Amino acid sequence: MLLSGYSIALAETENLSALPEIERHAANLFRGWGVPDSVFAHNTSPETFAEAQRAGLLWLVLSPEQTPVAFALLERLGATLHLQEMDVHPAHGRRGLGTALLRQVFAWAKEGGYRALTLTTYRDIPWNAPFYAKLGFVTLSEAALTAELRARMAQEAALGLAIERRVAMCKCLV
Repeated sequence: MLLSGYSIALAETENLSALPEIERHAANLFRGWGVPDSVFAHNTSPETFAEAQRAGLLWLVLSPEQTPVAFALLERLGATLHLQEMDVHPAHGRRGLGTALLRQVFAWAKEGGYRALTLTTYRDIPWNAPFYAKLGFVTLSEAALTAELRARMAQEAALGLAIERRVAMCKCLV
């Protein structure tokens, strides 16, 4: 259940300009957790946000003032969806917005016939793997990784992310 006045919706074109700021502020939460500087320098391209918006793969939490304060950026991988990124602006954090956003994504994905939702994340940062585990995601073994998830993990390693601290997770939707 969302706090009074917040809402969840698919992104509209006019929402896209607010997303880089959410992303930058959320990335700052990783300072002091031993993540590489590339995490702070990385920004999702405007084209990626726009493509996801047009495809109906970008969900938002809107504040009572109808300003985006969180987003979930998805991509299709066959019968599976992959959560590329989920960020909540820290000024709106710790209110259950991320949980509510993911629950909306689960319901939408299940209704759309998707079998599972995958993601990659840090295994040892509390608002990463432990958070997702509470929502029903399970850690995938090396043998269970799809070719797409292996490629994703390789891309993350190339960006300087310590692969031994990363984990791929999956939530079954059927």
